[in-house]
Amino acid sequence: MYGHRARIGYTSPPIVTEVFPYEFYKMAPPGVTLALTTLMVARHSAESGEAQESWNHAVRAVREMARAKVDIIVFGGGPVVYSGGQQRADDTMRDLRQEFGIPVTNSTTAYHQADAALGARVVGSVTYASAPGSTEHLPNERFTDPDKTTLVGQKFAGVPFIEVGAIPSEVPLQLARELKQEHPDIDTIHLGSPHWATGAVIETIEQELGVNVVQGSQAILWWALRTLGMDDRIEGYGRLLREH
Repeated sequence: MYGHRARIGYTSPPIVTEVFPYEFYKMAPPGVTLALTTLMVARHSAESGEAQESWNHAVRAVREMARAKVDIIVFGGGPVVYSGGQQRADDTMRDLRQEFGIPVTNSTTAYHQADAALGARVVGSVTYASAPGSTEHLPNERFTDPDKTTLVGQKFAGVPFIEVGAIPSEVPLQLARELKQEHPDIDTIHLGSPHWATGAVIETIEQELGVNVVQGSQAILWWALRTLGMDDRIEGYGRLLREH
């Protein structure tokens, strides 16, 4: 059986999901597999209704993943998870955990736990998305934990979500350099979303800029493995997977 060590369920927001499974399998240790459902997001905008539609589909998918006997489930995409408010999201995940007896969490929690493990205090964010004020800006209010970290700067690539899989890795790398130059006190950079090609530049950013990096595929995999009691130390994708 391919997933003889762990089968990780994930609800993937983009209706065309390309990068996340590729990076997951580059990072995952042998015997760990991905059970994936794609959702409905083609445009990140409040008017499209895709976040709410995706949440409804994700809840159904999670129930089927549990029936398929995966070991842990991660809801993807803060804008999807929190589209109906924090209380709804927290209640739903709690109810699913109780119903099926397996861990159920979300990608935003993975980022928060990664920040805690790395001792993040001053955070900068690099994202594929458009800046506030754009029609394609859909905020994720819980991207950082304000009780433990300070978000001091953000860089936006301004690429439509449907094109996210085609963004070259050089784009987030250059944005990270600019962010660190503008905010030299940053100790941790978030590479927001596991759906653009950022896994390949985690090590470069950490070594060149002297910061920790929390990246989507990395954080989701790390949190799932550690939640399941797996202590594999994985090289090539930052301090989080290598040291924590």
